[in-house]
Amino acid sequence: MALIAALGFILGFAMNRGSICTVIATKELVSDKRPARFIALVECAAWAALGYVILDSPPMIQEGWSTLGYLVPAAILLGIGSYVNGACVFGSVGHIGNGEVEFAFTFLGIYAVLFIESCFDLLSGQPPISASTSLGAVFLAFALVAMMALRLSLSRRLKSHFRRLTMAMGSVGITSTILAVLAPGFAIVASVGSVASIPVTGAVISVCMFGGSFVSARLRKDGFKFKRPAMKTIVKRTFAGIFMGAGALLIPGGNDTLLLVGLPAEAWQAVLAYLLFVATLAALILAMGSEAKPWS
Repeated sequence: MALIAALGFILGFAMNRGSICTVIATKELVSDKRPARFIALVECAAWAALGYVILDSPPMIQEGWSTLGYLVPAAILLGIGSYVNGACVFGSVGHIGNGEVEFAFTFLGIYAVLFIESCFDLLSGQPPISASTSLGAVFLAFALVAMMALRLSLSRRLKSHFRRLTMAMGSVGITSTILAVLAPGFAIVASVGSVASIPVTGAVISVCMFGGSFVSARLRKDGFKFKRPAMKTIVKRTFAGIFMGAGALLIPGGNDTLLLVGLPAEAWQAVLAYLLFVATLAALILAMGSEAKPWS
């Protein structure tokens, strides 16, 4: 349990330190024509895949992927919720560490959806599934080097940001893999079954993860600034969380599960859902803009 707590702390610390957020990465890609942060997200999935290969443990989700009739609208719903929220689940953890407590209501909305479903059993459960990655450690290592070289070539003027983002993405990918092996079923946004199956472990990881994000922000100059949320903002975050929770429930899994479990497992459902999620974000950002921006 001490190791799990330490890994949860590292996970939260890395998410805050690297300003890891799919909404920010998508905005920089489509609005600012800067693909470096988005490439780093792909690196994160590659790090996770490499971890599964080294540990010789296949990626596993607690419930099977939904059919296309659920998967497609769920991914779009997840994208809409993340856009309204101004951050994906990774970014929400980082914002809370920065003192923006209104993002706690995002998680309140998410878990409200999961709790209601668990009470009424609205969706029939599916058995857990796992799939080993067909890519070897050597191939994944070369792919990581190639992606980092590409990102470095696009970040010549921001080498300090390159180093920080590289360390953050590697930390998130590796620690999430080890946590998935030690506590099967854990995810930041998880299906109801996985939340219910590991209540104590999940709570320990969550508390330490938010603690790591908070410590990371405190160590940065002007990183932590407590912001008292207005009622309008609270309502907005809560409704955004409900949208994100509904999407994660139907997929099942949020963008963390898609990126760190589904893509390493080479599940076509995860690839499709993540692409639809990003495409929804991109369309909304192009149509209405976005104020999302990295904080470090």
